Amino acid sequence: MPSETLWEITKAKVEIRGSSGSEGDGLEIGEKSVFFIGSKNGRKTTIILRGLDRDEPPKPTSALEHTCGRRAEGRDIPKDTAHFWELGGGTALLDLISIPITSGTLQTFSIVLVWDLSKPNDLWPTMEILLQATKSHIDKMIMKLGKTNSKGESEMRQKIWSNMQKDHPVSCCWDYS
Repeated sequence: MPSETLWEITKAKVEIRGSSGSEGDGLEIGEKSVFFIGSKNGRKTTIILRGLDRDEPPKPTSALEHTCGRRAEGRDIPKDTAHFWELGGGTALLDLISIPITSGTLQTFSIVLVWDLSKPNDLWPTMEILLQATKSHIDKMIMKLGKTNSKGESEMRQKIWSNMQKDHPVSCCWDYS
């Protein structure tokens, strides 16, 4: 089992991107959003609670839930803020994708796809439906950004493409509990 927590891994990635100068667009580096989508009963809430070091039993997600986590390393250092969004119901509530993903949050957003490996026949259809709906909405937000700022649209497309190339296309978190 890995010794690093989800929070430590995320923080390290933010620091690497911040030190490489990729955050020089005026955005506050300490505030990020993560959107958990995936299989119904895939334990998305469990992953979020563990990332926040909360020791409480997970409750079923009814629709779309937002959890906020804040941490500061020192007294005079601003707090890092993470917004965790979770879409419940598997593929049943795709219309709610538009709430957390807006043209304003697009640059500080990550998406985590969680699968329920106990239902192998549902893996591919669930992934395909969720990713297509998410991609379609992100494309709409980029087009909306392009109407007000064509340079911003091309920069956003470039950032998304370069982040997909740099990061691993698939990351796995195993839960041994």
